[in-house]
Amino acid sequence: MRIKLIPKIYSFVLICILSCSGCVSAGQINKLSPEEKKQGFKMLFNGKSMDQWRNYKSETIRPQWQIIDGAMVMTAKGGRDLITKEKFGYFDLRLEYTIAEKGNSGIMFRVVEQTKERNPWRLAPEYQLYDSFNVKVRGDRCAGALYGLIAAPKDLAKKPGEWNQVRILLEPAGDTKSRLRFWLNSRQTVDIIIDPAPDSQWSKLLESKKSEDHFARDFFRARTGPILLQDHGARVAFRNIRIRKIHDSGIRKPEKQ
Repeated sequence: MRIKLIPKIYSFVLICILSCSGCVSAGQINKLSPEEKKQGFKMLFNGKSMDQWRNYKSETIRPQWQIIDGAMVMTAKGGRDLITKEKFGYFDLRLEYTIAEKGNSGIMFRVVEQTKERNPWRLAPEYQLYDSFNVKVRGDRCAGALYGLIAAPKDLAKKPGEWNQVRILLEPAGDTKSRLRFWLNSRQTVDIIIDPAPDSQWSKLLESKKSEDHFARDFFRARTGPILLQDHGARVAFRNIRIRKIHDSGIRKPEKQ
């Protein structure tokens, strides 16, 4: 009798967390503000359908990914990574997430599917998602970090069950350069120029991590690719996923903040 009740209780608790935490009513989520509409944002999830997404290297979505109270939820192990059907080069991505206690996940971009590499993070940069509220890890593993490369402050992530706000801004910075910035809960955590020149800060950073053998030779070389939400085994939920494409029109000044 108790065994039969557990799934019902679990589902009830999960729904309560998703609907109550963050103090955002159902009428406010998964909708663009008038200002966002004016800026050219579009929703990647409307709260009812995941038709803009599919599993990495697959045309379908595994059943572990569920829509619960207006959020895309990875409910159990085996859901596998989820990617957008559309590819993006330069963009401004904003979303909210909540993660289970001691949970680990990530958001990758310019993901490469045509590769023999087993793991997408070998080629694609990752905005780290982690329960940094309960688990103490090194800075480049904290929520808001550029995984394995640039540390984030350890006190920015909210406790499990509360919604965190993410922003990833990747824009052209002239010639062959790009500027990458991350924010977590309105605090900037990353700001770096992606410059392929051998003597650049970016190239030196990658070289300093070479001994860890984490990144492939062609890491962050793709000019476009899908956005990826990682299945790292923990329950994680996403909502308010919206994006604005930024067109590369040659040399231009990065957006001011």
